[in-house]
Amino acid sequence: MNEIMIEMLKMFNLGLRFMLELIVLTVYGFWGYRIGWGAWSRWVLSIGLPLAAAVLWGMLGAPKADFALPVPLHSLLELLMFGLPVVLLLRMNHTALAVLYGAVVLANKLLMIFWNQ
Repeated sequence: MNEIMIEMLKMFNLGLRFMLELIVLTVYGFWGYRIGWGAWSRWVLSIGLPLAAAVLWGMLGAPKADFALPVPLHSLLELLMFGLPVVLLLRMNHTALAVLYGAVVLANKLLMIFWNQ
């Protein structure tokens, strides 16, 4: 029973990681909309920033990425990809969301390290 519960928690943690990736893209999209200076640029940035981040992550950072980065570079990319939304949320005056998101990302990463995910 205990082993089954741990496996379920591991699966939940991987699912949470995917949800965090979607949140990253959402925050990038909102940020792009906020920094746009007109209707056209807002649309381009709100779609372009998350798209660029998704392509970068898919090519270099995802578990099945086309180009595997060495561990130090992968860790830096991961820190930038998942840490930048904290800064952006703070810049958009969403302090509580920034703290909550940052805490969940940290807990998720610690569990991924602990469980070697």
